[in-house]
Formats: sequence, C-alpha cells, structure tokens
Amino acid sequence: MNEKKIGRLQIILLGLLNGIAPLAMDFYLPGLPALQHDLETSASLAQITMTATLFGIALGQALIGPWSDHIGRRRPLIAGMLLFTLSSLAIVFAPNIWLMIVLRFIQGLSGSAGIVLSLAILTDVFSGPALTKNVTINQTINGVFPVLAPVLGGIVVGLADWQMTFWVLTITSFGLLLGVVFFLPETRKPLVAQQIVRSTAFLKLLQNRHFTRMLIAQAAIMATLFTYIAGSTFVLEKNFQLSTTAFGIIYALNGAGMAVMTYISGRIARHIGAYATLGWFIKIAIGGALLLVGTLAFSPNLWLFVGTLMLTISALGGTFGMSMALALAGQREHSGAASALLGVSRYLVAGIMAPVVGLFGETSYAPMAILMLVTLLVAYLFYRMSRYGE
Repeated sequence: MNEKKIGRLQIILLGLLNGIAPLAMDFYLPGLPALQHDLETSASLAQITMTATLFGIALGQALIGPWSDHIGRRRPLIAGMLLFTLSSLAIVFAPNIWLMIVLRFIQGLSGSAGIVLSLAILTDVFSGPALTKNVTINQTINGVFPVLAPVLGGIVVGLADWQMTFWVLTITSFGLLLGVVFFLPETRKPLVAQQIVRSTAFLKLLQNRHFTRMLIAQAAIMATLFTYIAGSTFVLEKNFQLSTTAFGIIYALNGAGMAVMTYISGRIARHIGAYATLGWFIKIAIGGALLLVGTLAFSPNLWLFVGTLMLTISALGGTFGMSMALALAGQREHSGAASALLGVSRYLVAGIMAPVVGLFGETSYAPMAILMLVTLLVAYLFYRMSRYGE
C-alpha cells in the first residue's frame, strides 16, 4: 500500500474512531443515578447498561475484523458509525431499561468497528517503525477519552441531563461518519467471490507463536489496568474516605499520565526500537507495583498509595502502543482478524477482572496491589518469550 494514502488528518480521524466506543462506556456514568430514577429501574439493571456495551464491543470486534479482511474497511466502518449514530439517538428516547440495554449492546457492537478497523487500516498501510509510530499516535488519542469522559460527562449532566450525553454522542459519531465518507480511502482491496474461502484467520494467528505471545502479554497488561479500574473506586472512596470529586481528580491524573507515557514511548521507540521500549516500560510498571505492594507493610497512607499507583498506571501507557504494534507486525494478510483478537482479549479481560478483584475481600487494597503485580509479571514473561524465543 502507498503510505501517502493516509495523512495526518486521517491518522487523527482513526484515533477518534478508536475512542468513540470507550467514550460511550464512561460518558454517561455521572448520570447513572438519574437514569435509574427516570426509567424506574434498579441500580443493578442500570449498571447492566454498561455491561451490555462491553459485551457488544467484544463481540463486534470478533465479527467485524475478519469480515473487513474480505470486503474491505470502508463499508464496515461506514455501517458501524451509522448504526452507532442511530442507536445513540434512539437511547435518548428509550422508554424503559430493557430497550436501553438492547440499544447499549447495539451501540457497543457498532462502535467496535472504530476500534478494530482503525488498527487494521494502519496495518494495511504502514509497517516497521512507521507502524509503531502511528499505532502509538492512535493509542495516544484514544487514551485521552478515559481522562475526559467522566469530567465532561459530569459537566453535561450538571448543565442538562443524562439524555444530553447521548445527544453529544449522536452528534460526535455523525461527524465521524462524515469524516469516514469524505476523507478516509479504502486501504484493502475487497476479495472477489472466488477468493473468499472459509475463514481460518483466527486459527492461523493463534498458531503464530510471536502473535500469540504478544496477545497474552497485551491481555496481561490490560488485566493490570482493569484491576486498577475495578479496585480504585472502592479503595479511594471507602478505605481512604475520599469524596467523589477527589477520586475523579486522581483518576484523571492517572489517565493523563498514561496518555503522556503513550506519547513518550513512541518517541523513545524511534531510537531504541519497539521491543526495547516495551521492556523498559513493563519493568517500570513492575517496579511501581512492587513499591505499591511494599506500602502494605506500613499503616495506610494516602500519599504513598497514590504515588506508587500513579507510577504503575502511568508506565502502562508506554506499553499499549508498543504491544499492539509488535503483535500486528507482519500480520497484514489478516490484519482485521489480528486487530479483532487483540481487541476481544482486552474487553474479555475487562469483564473478568472486576469480579476477581472483589472476590479477595474489601478490607484493604492488598488484593488490587498483588493482582496488579502478578499480571505485570505474566506480561513480562510473555514479552521475553516473544523477544528472545524462550
């Protein structure tokens, strides 16, 4: 492929497409109590609206990635953004919780097109250091959304209501749809009917040792992140008695640290390579996790906890682009399926880690700290196996 097909505008557009589904996950959360009241439902059913989106995102990537390998990227991406726009608009007028759960599943399913296809398009067009650079840019843009979503969502809900968050998503996704239609070229030639055979892309990818090891390393890194997400609210608001506002500030600072480290890792990789960069950032994260576990030997101290946690979580930002770029390297033939497997592994891990953290008790942050260390050690093990063939 001619790399000139994709310029700076398209790179930014792909980053925004990658972030729209994660934005939909968190943007409306400040309005969840009001949503529960307006739809006359329980707190647990209101929270299932988030679970439905998560499952939709995971399933959508598994379906859309291989499909796009056969028919090209533009049509699935346009269809996904159109359906995301329509489902976001329909949620505004949802009369009951059951219809909203269905619509949220559709929203996640369609929004997953932006996640899986943004990475697939980059793999179609770039290779080597250029792929690493542009995947890192993609992840940096995507990393801004978890930082902004709760803050902006709180502002929107405060000024209007929870329905307004879905109006914003409707308008934003429609703008992205227009961007795809007018500015994003096709990067993969559709196969003719005689070329389309029963797909074995997933099997071939899982038989590739390099890809599988990087897939597991990336999943373990994401397990660390979701352990933090699942456990930090309880730890900070209940164990350390922080207000919701204070928690939001700490959450935003950690998100900002991740975004900055994602960007820095891309700059470093230009000089020492993606493998070396990934190794250094995993080691820094392990060091932070070791310090976090070490703080358990002292009386609970908020600043020790927050400082070591921020070191660990910020360092994770330096691993995302590197692990994805290394996993996707050399997978141009099945780039849609490869991107799908990477995405599905992330969101399956998200669904698993939340209850796992809770299983180990709620009296301290020990379960969260220990699980973060263990998952990072697993990530480092498979990173070494991939790099050195161990």
